[in-house]
Amino acid sequence: MLSPGQRHRLNVEMRQKIEKQQAVAIADGESMHLQARAVDRDAARLKGLTMAERTEIKKREFLPNYLPTAQRYLDEGKVYKNPIFSYCVVWLFDVGDFQKGLDWADIAIEQGQLTPGFKSGFPAFVADTVLEWAQLESEAGNSVEPYFSRTFKNVTEKWRIHEKIQAKWYKFAALELLKGDNTEAKASAIDNTETLELADAYLARAHQLNHKSGVRTHRARIAMRLRALTAE
Repeated sequence: MLSPGQRHRLNVEMRQKIEKQQAVAIADGESMHLQARAVDRDAARLKGLTMAERTEIKKREFLPNYLPTAQRYLDEGKVYKNPIFSYCVVWLFDVGDFQKGLDWADIAIEQGQLTPGFKSGFPAFVADTVLEWAQLESEAGNSVEPYFSRTFKNVTEKWRIHEKIQAKWYKFAALELLKGDNTEAKASAIDNTETLELADAYLARAHQLNHKSGVRTHRARIAMRLRALTAE
């Protein structure tokens, strides 16, 4: 005879098994409504956890469970609102799989998929996520490629996105040019006039998009450096 504790544990295990079956129910032809409920229920489990705990669950459990479902959706070639696919796109970025995340984000944006659980659309989500990552990598002295250039092109040429977000990208791109091989952005350390002029153009665009971008000092230093190089 099972003790109350054993019965509780058995009930929990059975419920978890059922929820896992529901999570991948598309393979058995279950309804999108049931799938959406399952993935929403899993996502709700993340509330109250630390970032490290959330990342571990997404990497160890959620993505292995849901990626095959999302891949089947893509393989079928039919376009419709798919919350499982949308969640997977977000979770791929959350666990650091930027290559697949960017590939699938392009598809999600093209299809008009909705972001799960927050107001901003996929272009803003990807732009903010990649820029935050690039800033951290740059501060650590690491390369921001190839993900920065790929997303910069989308942010500035392709996606419809808020001007303040675009301004942040132009400013960061300019500061990266001014860093060169150094640990910080210094116009005085750059000898190439074309690099200085491109950085200034990016900063000018940032100011045009958002007058509070904070680029005046950088532009003044670039102008000073260009005058010095011209006088040599």
